[in-house]
This record gives sequence, structure tokens and C-alpha cells, in this order.
Amino acid sequence: MVIGPLGQAVRELEDEDFERETVIQAASQVEKPPPVSVWWLLLPPVYYVLRRRRDQVFRERVTGMMRPEELESFAHLRDVASAWIFVAIGASLIAIQETWELHEQYDWADWTFWALVALMSLVCAGRVVTRIRRDRSPLSQPAD
Repeated sequence: MVIGPLGQAVRELEDEDFERETVIQAASQVEKPPPVSVWWLLLPPVYYVLRRRRDQVFRERVTGMMRPEELESFAHLRDVASAWIFVAIGASLIAIQETWELHEQYDWADWTFWALVALMSLVCAGRVVTRIRRDRSPLSQPAD
């Protein structure tokens, strides 16, 4: 239930026509704002606001260095990724609910529910990572 949406998300995001190098190149051409002083961590809300402002300035500088078609491609990638995140979260919540109902129906101890949720999370993450590694392996690439 969860592995399917995650796998589909990986496939669709890899198929997107977006060059990550364009963002890296634009970011390397822009002066990075100085970091927020760690002393502001004594007032976490102030630190957060200052950090967000500096990040926003840097983001605006980087996007100013990119061409409109690159920005459009990046926005589309971000939208596709966000949509798949919501699908995967929804599927995860359904899986957790069904696991809880099994836990109640069979009168399992609470630790079994949490162990199953952790196991499901590890299996899903492991499956997606394995798929990505397999797809990026030189052996999976067609010969020229």
C-alpha cells in the first residue's frame, strides 16, 4: 500500500526533465549570506525568523540567476514531489490505521503495534532505496 506510491514517485521524479546541475551552478554564482549567529539560539523564535529571511534572500538570488524555463521545470518537479509526498503520507496513515485495528482485533500488546509500524517503515524505505540503487547501477543501463 505504501511501497507502491513511493516507487511510483521515484520513477516519476527520475523521469522529470530537470537538471539538478543548473541549480547548483546558479547557487555557486551567488554570494551566500553570512550565517545567523548561534547566539540567537538563546531566542529560538528570533533565530528562526532571521534564518528564514536569509534563506529567502539566498533563494531569490539563485532563482534570479536561472532562466525562466529552468524555473518552470524546477517548479513542476517540486509540485510532482509534493503531490507524491501527500499520497505516500495518506497511504502510510491508512496502513497504520489498519495495523492498529489488527492490534485491537487480536488483542496484541501495544509494543507489537509499534514494532510492526517500525518494521513497515524500514521495509518501505529499504525497498525504495534498493530500487533507486538498482536503477542507477551501471548493470541496469542499456548497452550502447
